Amino acid sequence: MPGKPSKIACIGMLTALVLGAGCRATAPGTGGSSREYVPAEIQPGPGESIVSESTVDTRNRYLATVLVDGGRGPCSGVLVAPRLVLTAGHCVCSPHSLPVADGEGRTMIDTTVCSPTATIKIVTYEPDGVARAHEHMGAVRPHDQLEVRYDGQNKELSSRADIAVLVLADKPAGVKPVPLAMEQVQYNQPVTLVGYGDDGLGGRGLRRSGTNEIASVEESGSTFLVGKPVLFRQPYRAKERVLVREKAAYSRKGDSGGPCLREKGGTLELVGIAKTYYGSSVELSEYTSVSFYGKWIRAEIARARQADTN
Repeated sequence: MPGKPSKIACIGMLTALVLGAGCRATAPGTGGSSREYVPAEIQPGPGESIVSESTVDTRNRYLATVLVDGGRGPCSGVLVAPRLVLTAGHCVCSPHSLPVADGEGRTMIDTTVCSPTATIKIVTYEPDGVARAHEHMGAVRPHDQLEVRYDGQNKELSSRADIAVLVLADKPAGVKPVPLAMEQVQYNQPVTLVGYGDDGLGGRGLRRSGTNEIASVEESGSTFLVGKPVLFRQPYRAKERVLVREKAAYSRKGDSGGPCLREKGGTLELVGIAKTYYGSSVELSEYTSVSFYGKWIRAEIARARQADTN
């Protein structure tokens, strides 16, 4: 990225629908600007995120973020109750082919083909820098409306309820579950992303965290996007890059199922679960909204607690 500009003018977030007015998007129904918009010349496309500004959680602040192995490669997850881990549905359920009538080579993930169990690792970083992992086994319970559709190139076409819980056989010692957010995220809110994904340099398997902000919320409220706005450099140098963007953290491969956290009253609460990422022209990370699926998640928490009392 070119050197830091002296002034920057916002041109808005470049998604399929251009978001916001001025430098900040206006939430629907809040009496925002009546300006009209057209799609921007560049749009986000499926692919790996280019930059992920994050650091290793050596102080164990995000100990409740766990490494998940559900048979589909490394994923992340988060402890939301003493014996319950929340993760992405596509981390524990596998795709199956759709009829040709639905499109050549298309596949879908739903509750048809799911691993019965998954393993999690709780990683603690010791003062000497050594990472110590404690394994726990859990039963897999995906959301009953889980549905993720892919095209012939394995690019996501649509998704619904991409979450699942793992009911652990025993309670991890010394790990405090993360409370669920009751309220939906708002545009431009600062958030923290945590996961065990790729660090951008080929490293993977370390718990990393970084900050970003809410870019937009899907119309139904079921998912939201995390990302920094694209800006014009002012002034600019001839023949140099005119469009710039503030560095921030984005989810990467291996971060699926990991938490998006928001600080409220000095406490971190869970607002989202990593589901996918977009790269190429514009970087964005997409998260499943915890408040939207809160009723189902809380029911699973209550179900796990009831089992403990029996």
